[in-house]
Amino acid sequence: MDTLKSANQAERAVVDGVYSAHFLSSADQYGEGIVVVHGGKIHGGDLDYVYIGTYSLTTSEFSASLEVSNHSGRFASVLGPLTHYRLTLNGKVKKHQDITCHGTVEERPDLAIQINLHKLSPLVR
Repeated sequence: MDTLKSANQAERAVVDGVYSAHFLSSADQYGEGIVVVHGGKIHGGDLDYVYIGTYSLTTSEFSASLEVSNHSGRFASVLGPLTHYRLTLNGKVKKHQDITCHGTVEERPDLAIQINLHKLSPLVR
């Protein structure tokens, strides 16, 4: 059990970093943001929304659950005029530099999103 826990921590350390985020919705709406991935947690945002949540990693399989909240009063989400929603995401880590995932809004499974994360920098240790 300790070996499995150590392996998971090592995998997380490899993906930990600052990422650019590129979003594409099922309605062909595009957006960008920035995300910090660290120790099983995700923090990020853009001009209108803040994203916080958790992720898990098994080998190259990535899954996450994010709470997305509007902070600006402008409802410019690529998924439409939503004030607060939860995203469930699944995807893959590629070359420890890129994470590609897709998912849906939990309350609205008709609202789908593709997210591409590209690592910009490791974290300060």
